[in-house]
Amino acid sequence: MQVLNLARRFLALPANERGYFLRRFVDLKLHRRAGFSQFGEDASVASYLRAIGRRCDSYIDIGANDPVSHSNTYLFYRDGGSGVLVEANPGIASRIRRKRPRDTVVNVAVVPEGSGTIDLHVMDMDGLSTVSDQWRETIAKQDAAKPVKVVSVPVIGINDLLNANIGSKPVDFASLDIEGLDHDVLAAWDFDRWRPYLFCAETAEVSIEGYTREKRIGALMTDRGYQPLFNTFANTVFVDGRT
Repeated sequence: MQVLNLARRFLALPANERGYFLRRFVDLKLHRRAGFSQFGEDASVASYLRAIGRRCDSYIDIGANDPVSHSNTYLFYRDGGSGVLVEANPGIASRIRRKRPRDTVVNVAVVPEGSGTIDLHVMDMDGLSTVSDQWRETIAKQDAAKPVKVVSVPVIGINDLLNANIGSKPVDFASLDIEGLDHDVLAAWDFDRWRPYLFCAETAEVSIEGYTREKRIGALMTDRGYQPLFNTFANTVFVDGRT
């Protein structure tokens, strides 16, 4: 009887609502989780937006890495959204293009400002590849990953990237994870021109010494008019306090 009641309630929903709940059901049964992010950021963002009557139709994912696994934006892509995925590793960028043809894929390394090329240190754990020498040394000291190769990749400053690929379009959600340059890129970001409604940034510092929160990013985002919405193990999602 309970199953029949659930079925009736499901069929009584509008078509777009049925699609939403069917996808969530498949995620839970097939993937054993409600989303694709490493620590549930995407599912929590989706729930928040749904609660306030909004959707994530547009996004920018800087340091996108895998197109599906641990992606902070694939859930929104799968739900009909599209956006800009920025990935420095040429091999991963090609994989993203094949899996997510609706998205714009930009194969560059992002820095506060500048152009030209830079060495990308590719690690055996994709998510830890970096153009930061300091971050590479930290990874080596922690024995967190081993270097595989060095690849020369194009470089672009954050505001040049946003100007070329976002322009005047609104952005519902931004995700930034670029291993060692996050704070410097955020500090250079022109928030007067580009203000994503929600912003996910890595704020955890995990090492063999322990676990702490990176306080500079929180202070910077507060100064730019954002408020922390929620924390996960690795990230903080901020909401624009000016809207």
